[in-house]
Order: sequence, then structure tokens, then C-alpha cells
Amino acid sequence: MKTREMASAGFRRVLALHHEVWQPFQQDPALAAAVGRQEQVRLDLAARTFPDAEEDQQDETPTSLEEIRAQQRQASDATRIAAILRARAGRTVPPAAPALRQAG
Repeated sequence: MKTREMASAGFRRVLALHHEVWQPFQQDPALAAAVGRQEQVRLDLAARTFPDAEEDQQDETPTSLEEIRAQQRQASDATRIAAILRARAGRTVPPAAPALRQAG
């Protein structure tokens, strides 16, 4: 097993040069400020688009695991029913097949 102590002189030289030029990541303050402004705009837009979202979430906070599961089942059932209704609304009824005559 090779370790840095057992490494060749060339490896040590390259590693020393790397440590001389390597600089830790420094975040650009202008970039950090731009990200902060963008996040603030996103939050403001969300607040204007959904003004009652926080109030609704606070009012309907489930208190037990059973209530959470019941809400999830209701949401799942509502989604399934909506998908079925959309599928039925988009489906066209095929024309009735002509009656086949039996030979005989």
C-alpha cells in the first residue's frame, strides 16, 4: 500500500506545486446578492399568487398519523376519480357493429 510518505519525489513535487496554487472556493459576493434577490422575488411572487396558502396550511394541520393517512387517501381517491372522469369525457363511443347474419 502506497502512502504519501512512500511516494516518489516527483509526486511530492507535483503535490507541493498543487498546494501552492490551489485556492479554496470563495463565493462571489455579487453572485450571493443576486441569489438572495432572486429568492426574495420568488417568495414575493408566491405570496401574491397564493395569498391564503399559509393560513390554509396552518388551519388544516393534521394531529395524528391516522388523520394524515386519511387525508392522503382522500387526495389519492380524488385524483383517481378526476382521471377516470377525464378519460370518460375524452372517449368516444364506437359505432355499433352491423349485425352479422348467420348462415344456415
